[in-house]
Amino acid sequence: MTELLQKKWAQLPAPSAMLAKVKGRRLSALLGVIALVVTGIVVLALWLGNSEYRPLYGRNEAFDQSQVMSVLDKQGFNFYVDGNSGQLMVARDQLGKARMALAAAGVKVQLPTGLEILDKDNSLGTSQFIEDARYRHGLEGELARTIMSLDGITNARVHLAIPKRTLFIRGNPELPSASIAVSLQPGVSLKPGQVRAIVNLVSGSVTDLKPENVTVVDQAGRLLSANDADAQAGETNTQYLEYVNRLERSYIDRATRMLDPMLGMGNFEVQVAAKVNFDRKEATEEVYNPQGALTREYSREDRSNEEQSAGVPGALSNQPADKSTNTKNANNKTTSTTQENQSDSKDLVNRTTELNRDFQLDRTQRHIRYQQGELQHLSVSVLINGKPEQYSKAELDQMTTMLQDALGLRSANGDQISLHVFPFVAGDNPLSADAPWWKDPFWMDVLRYVLAAVVALAVLFGVVRPVLRQLAKPLPVNDPALPAQAEDDATASSGELQPDGSSEKGEASAALPVSRPGLTLNENLLELPSPETGLEVQLERIQFLANQEPERVAQVVKQWIKVEQHDGN
Repeated sequence: MTELLQKKWAQLPAPSAMLAKVKGRRLSALLGVIALVVTGIVVLALWLGNSEYRPLYGRNEAFDQSQVMSVLDKQGFNFYVDGNSGQLMVARDQLGKARMALAAAGVKVQLPTGLEILDKDNSLGTSQFIEDARYRHGLEGELARTIMSLDGITNARVHLAIPKRTLFIRGNPELPSASIAVSLQPGVSLKPGQVRAIVNLVSGSVTDLKPENVTVVDQAGRLLSANDADAQAGETNTQYLEYVNRLERSYIDRATRMLDPMLGMGNFEVQVAAKVNFDRKEATEEVYNPQGALTREYSREDRSNEEQSAGVPGALSNQPADKSTNTKNANNKTTSTTQENQSDSKDLVNRTTELNRDFQLDRTQRHIRYQQGELQHLSVSVLINGKPEQYSKAELDQMTTMLQDALGLRSANGDQISLHVFPFVAGDNPLSADAPWWKDPFWMDVLRYVLAAVVALAVLFGVVRPVLRQLAKPLPVNDPALPAQAEDDATASSGELQPDGSSEKGEASAALPVSRPGLTLNENLLELPSPETGLEVQLERIQFLANQEPERVAQVVKQWIKVEQHDGN
């Protein structure tokens, strides 16, 4: 096998000999074809090669790149550093293995330095300023680690500004502040509640740090910690809208469960509009019962006997006194006083009676706080697939009554329900459609290679092959592009020169191609080609001989006929 290859290699013409035969426009065309083929190969290689590499880790993942490259070199992985992003690119089929190799080698994400920094270089000569700076740096690292543990956050940095405490400033002291920069995962955004959680986390870790002095930004420079009233009002409105949507979905689910057994899935559509009152109401009332209850009663009677004293002359002074009073004070006490004066001979009897009654008034005090989110009004609309004549009015009324009972609709609250029958328009459901097959990563790779092969074949058969065929055609005698050296070579190979400067077979030699595959400069163009030459070259050589020396060709044909006749006999 080796000897055969060596023999074939020895039969190939040398490149210098081939270039010597190709002159002028043919040489330029040949060089252009070679340059085009090389350019196409390089472009296809770059296109196929770049698409096969993926980033080993994200931009925000703080890996030690030198350590990662060392591990990949030892494990024999193919990688390169992207010039634009600086990321390590690894072949896609080796991406999982490369990450497993890094994990097995102990390569981890570089986390911020925490309070363990206090254990380093702890010497007696360390100043108080250095100790405070280390403590602040360690506290920043601990807070950054805690924030990075939250979902959706890949990296975080915390900067604390803690003023120095002094006893000489008592009024309006400087308060600490904090700035937080977070790097979010692609497609992730923090909700206002999550931002407030981060703010409260940091403010609760530093003494005298208020939440309004904490600022949070993301990797795009967007301010996330907006502590104004508009942001809070917008968040409250969002919560209200979410509550209304959940309430409406619950009513839709209840109506759907009632209609599915009768109409079938997909044959109806239910929509609910709820009006909810989110006003905050508080009421305090105090009620008194006019019929008070008797709680205490007190009575007192006084009598006294005294001598009759001489009165003033006249008739009025000699009349006995009889007086009874009954008063009620403002304290719900009833006092009755009775005085009697009896005159028996010389003795005067004086009697005083006092009655006190206490009444307790019933008082009821109520403080009512009404719940937010009170449902005031509900509107329900049901659309049934079909023709109106398919359902009678009685059936539609039964469905309406059933839905009213299931949803708890009350006409006193203004609740409404409408039920209509219309035919649905047939259409494809985009949710049930499968993804196109060409979006599958496997088929995308196959299509990429097939496309590269098609482009290569198109260049080969559409550009290279026609050019080579054009180069293989013989040049005409009157072609101005025929170089003088080619004419001399053709003349020398065809015969001796004539006195007029032409050869016997000059015209025939001029019609020959200057270069043919499989021929050398030392071959006689009028001889038969060797068996090792190609079929196309052999046919062209025989055709040339038949045109130039028809007598010899006729003798050969006659000889073939005689041989066939002799073999037949």
